[in-house]
Amino acid sequence: MTTFNILLAIHVLSVVWWIGGVFTVTTSLLPLFNHLPADDRIQWIKRFEGRFANQARIAVLLAGITGFWMYTLVPGEIAHTWWIGLMMLVWVLFAIMLFVAEPLRLPAKLGVIQNPRKFLAIHAVLLVLALAAIVGGVIGARGGF
Repeated sequence: MTTFNILLAIHVLSVVWWIGGVFTVTTSLLPLFNHLPADDRIQWIKRFEGRFANQARIAVLLAGITGFWMYTLVPGEIAHTWWIGLMMLVWVLFAIMLFVAEPLRLPAKLGVIQNPRKFLAIHAVLLVLALAAIVGGVIGARGGF
């Protein structure tokens, strides 16, 4: 098995772990939490975030390490495609959120957590971007674009 294939396997598993979690949070947990009274909703979000954020950080780190390593191994015509750029954008957005914004408690300080619609909307936009990156990457890697 080549280095690239090992990296690809780790990368795909990391993305499934990471974006699968984002999908669950965005489509199931946040809508459920949004039906709770404000204080309860915020407490549940904080409790869940504490458990999920560390898993997401590991998955995002693994996806980033393997993704950027694979990027150095692919030919230039593949490396400079829109879908690779979208994957990198999604990774950077989530990395900033997980490693900068959340540890500094910026969502709470900016009032995003207190506004359930805004909080859900931000998650939904990030999820759509992530899913578009996955679709683009899968089709693009197979020569579909």
